[in-house]
Amino acid sequence: MYRSKYDHRTPLIGSTFCMHGTTAVDGKGFHSLKQNHAVISSFGSRPQAVDPQNFLKKGARQCRTSIPAVEQRNKQVLKPAVPSRKDKPIQGLKASKNYINCNAVEIIHSEPKKCGTTEVYFLAKEDYGKVPAYLAKVKAKIQNEKELVNQFVQEQFLGPDAHQQHQVMDEAERQGLIVMLKQRWGEVNTEYQKYCHKVILDTPGEIKRKASQEAELEALERDIELLSGAGCIHIQR
Repeated sequence: MYRSKYDHRTPLIGSTFCMHGTTAVDGKGFHSLKQNHAVISSFGSRPQAVDPQNFLKKGARQCRTSIPAVEQRNKQVLKPAVPSRKDKPIQGLKASKNYINCNAVEIIHSEPKKCGTTEVYFLAKEDYGKVPAYLAKVKAKIQNEKELVNQFVQEQFLGPDAHQQHQVMDEAERQGLIVMLKQRWGEVNTEYQKYCHKVILDTPGEIKRKASQEAELEALERDIELLSGAGCIHIQR
């Protein structure tokens, strides 16, 4: 059988049974403790009586140390004293030297400064008038890139047997074709100038002739532009 270690005859401090709707705790022991206010008014031990004559005074907790003596330094005069109001400046001092003439004479008789740098005569250089070496390297690099591009185009777009079906146009032949096309364009343009100023054409023959000349001029201009462009031109056999 369970037995509590507390005395069952001790008055109840407080109980919450049947206390619905209120916070006032009822109990005989609670009211008896409330009468002794000193027990429940503070935490810790009971406060001791305070002597009104023994109170904390000003500066009681400060640390008192001896102040060292200030070292007196000798004051050194750095600037002259300010003149007083009674001091009068010395007036009437004049110099017999003519500074303008002296400066002019000094500059006239002085020698010019010699510059340490010597003048470079560029026409006497060894590489004057010669093409720099780096330009030859740049041109060779550009030519190699063109050859690689032409080889890539020939292999990728024209097929493996492109060298049998296509041929690269020679540069001399290319320039000759350009000259011939320009000559033909000049001849056609001369004939075209006879009809270009006319707004109203009289016969159907003139209309056809003007249209054919315009078409031929446009075709010649396209061919000249194609041949004058950069890169190689492949001719199909």
